[in-house]
Amino acid sequence: MNRAWKTALLTAAFAAVLGGAYFAYTGLSARYRPESDLPVSSAPTSSQSAAGASQAASSAVEAPDFTVYDADSNAVHLSDFKGKPVVLNFWASWCYYCKQEMPEFNQVYGEEKDRVQFLFVNWTDGRQETQEKGEAFLKQNGYDFPAYYDLNQEAVSAYGLTGIPATFFIRADGTVAAGSPGAMDGDALKKGIELILSGS
Repeated sequence: MNRAWKTALLTAAFAAVLGGAYFAYTGLSARYRPESDLPVSSAPTSSQSAAGASQAASSAVEAPDFTVYDADSNAVHLSDFKGKPVVLNFWASWCYYCKQEMPEFNQVYGEEKDRVQFLFVNWTDGRQETQEKGEAFLKQNGYDFPAYYDLNQEAVSAYGLTGIPATFFIRADGTVAAGSPGAMDGDALKKGIELILSGS
C-alpha cells in the first residue's frame, strides 16, 4: 500500500451532514473506528457540520486505482470512471452481512445507475470465493448490478481490507468522500450518493 495513502487513511476524517445522517471516515477495516454509527439518530449541530466540511476539504485523499475483471475477463480500472461519482462496494457470496445489504443495494443501483457509477468488487481469493461462486450467487438472487472480480487481490490490497462488506463513496475528481465498514441500508447508501453528487 502506498505510504502516503496509508498515512492519510489513518489520520484523515471525512465528514458530511446529509439530512441528519453523519458519515465519518477515519481508516479502513480493522483499523477503522468510526466516530459515530451510519447514520446516527440525531443530527450534528451546525458547528459540527462546518467543522466536518472543513476537515473533509483539507484531507481529500485520492482513491487508489486498481484493476479488476468483469464476467467476460475484460480488465476494468477504477480510473476508467474518473469524472463520474463512484460507489465502490466490496462483497463475497459467503459473506453474511454482504448478503444482508445486497437487496437494497441492487434496488438503489436500479434507481441511481444513470447518475453514479457502481463498482461491486467481489473478493475473489480463489479458495473461499471464486468467480464461479460469485456469478452463481448473483444469478440465483436475480441481482443485475455490475459485478467485478478481484482475481489478483489488487483492489483488496490497495484498500487494506481485512473484512467485508465495505463501501466507499468517491467523488468525480477521484477523491474519497466517505467510507463505511459493515453493511449499510438503502437510506444510508442514498445519502452517500447525494454526498458525492454534491461534490462535498
